[in-house]
Parts: sequence; C-alpha cells; structure tokens
Amino acid sequence: MPKKNRILFITLTAMLTALQIILGNLLQIPFLDKQYNFGFQPILIAGWLLGAPAAMLVGGLGDLIGAHLFPQGAYFPGFTLTNVLVGLVCGLVLHKRKTTLLRVCIAVVCSMLINWLLNSVWLSILYSANGRGYFGWLVLRGPTYLIEAPANILLGYLLLRGLDKAKLNLNMK
Repeated sequence: MPKKNRILFITLTAMLTALQIILGNLLQIPFLDKQYNFGFQPILIAGWLLGAPAAMLVGGLGDLIGAHLFPQGAYFPGFTLTNVLVGLVCGLVLHKRKTTLLRVCIAVVCSMLINWLLNSVWLSILYSANGRGYFGWLVLRGPTYLIEAPANILLGYLLLRGLDKAKLNLNMK
C-alpha cells in the first residue's frame, strides 16, 4: 500500500474509532433492560469502506477505550471480543461489494446475533451471583435485539447508500 493510502487508512480508522467511542458511550437511549446506542454504525461504515481489519480495529479499540473513558463497571475483555467479531462480519459482508438492503440485513442480523449470544455469555459470567444464567440473559435481552435490528438495518442502509451516492470511494490499493 502506498504511503498516501496508509495515512488515509490510519486516519479514517482513527476517526471512525473516535466516532464509535462517542456514539457508543455518550449517545445512549435507555431501552427495556439494556441501552440502545449508535456505536454499531461506525463499525458498519468501517467494514464497508475499509474492510474487515479496520472494522475489527474500530470495534475493538472503540470498546476498549470507551470502557476506560466511560466506565460502567469493571472492564471485561469479552465485550471487546464481541465488537471485534462484529467488525469482522461487517468487513466480510460489505467491503468492496455493491450496497444492497440484503447485504446490510445480513451484516446487521449476523452482528446482532453475535452480540446477543456472546454478550449473554459475558453477562452470565459477570453476574452469575444474581441467579440468572445464560438462558435467562438470552430471554431477557432477546426482545430488545428484535427491535434494535430493524433500526440498525434502516439506519445502516441509509448511511451506506448516502456515502455511496456521495461517491465516497477511496481506492486503498
């Protein structure tokens, strides 16, 4: 990769990471038993624009830095792993492919499944003393993901189509 493209890649990754930290930690909407935030969207954009490695960095670093800047309890690396895997999925499904509603649906649904399944594991480990096991967390958090997924699909599709129409095509070869 030429030096100019490396600098652009690093800059965009850093900007999307900062956006993920802000949208994932400062802009939160209380929703049933969890909080809805917009931290997924920068990961989705990074996957679409820069590919899986950058989206994994945006997800992982965004969670790691955000957890330390805005702590909501002790840091737990499982949540960072979840965000890294979400970035991997977004990059594999969306990068260098035509932006379609179906692709965005696949990326969002797979990401939500990863979040729902893995974060329920992490919560059952962290809060095992409260008597709610893995399946209890799955049942409790399931309805929120059913509502959150269509919102992320719509917002993600509109964002990516808008960026696509703005001819934001950065050749990172």
